[in-house]
Amino acid sequence: METLATGAELTPETFADFITRLKHDVAGKGVERHGTRDAIFNVERLRRVTGIDLSFEPERMITDSDHEREWFSPKEYWDSLNLDEKKCLNEECLESEDKFFLDLDEDDQWQFLGDRDYLSLYGYQKEWEYVNSHLTRDAAEAFIKRKAHDYPDGLRVFVDSRVWSWGFTAIIDALISGKLVIAEQKSVAE
Repeated sequence: METLATGAELTPETFADFITRLKHDVAGKGVERHGTRDAIFNVERLRRVTGIDLSFEPERMITDSDHEREWFSPKEYWDSLNLDEKKCLNEECLESEDKFFLDLDEDDQWQFLGDRDYLSLYGYQKEWEYVNSHLTRDAAEAFIKRKAHDYPDGLRVFVDSRVWSWGFTAIIDALISGKLVIAEQKSVAE
């Protein structure tokens, strides 16, 4: 069944389904999953802030010279190479470090890769930025499914509280209690 969360038209059936989902997520069993009073379901996108000074020991990443590809560990970089590229990297490593690349400890692998002219080593920090809000978890997850391709670093559902959004809370409480209902459509002849 199509739902309001997936873009269905507002009908008595889709409205009833929405109310069921709303009750579950903010006043029923769904609350156990997030434990937040007066929940609202925010979608957030992952953003990586790069250029953090490596002396602060941030998370690290490697990019190619065109910044088209990213790797978040030396092993991930190694695994992305073909056999000829692995051979060349090992030859460079033997020449400068007297060890094969995989025989270096991870910190030395990072440093070795950062010293390559064709790679760049960056410190980065993860930040989650607000994208939009939904009344139900299903709606937030449907948005993520529909729009994930526009956010290649990732999206997540973050459950927040709307406890101080009194008007919003009053409307949701009225929906859940049945005080706010969908009006039946009247025919044109009436």
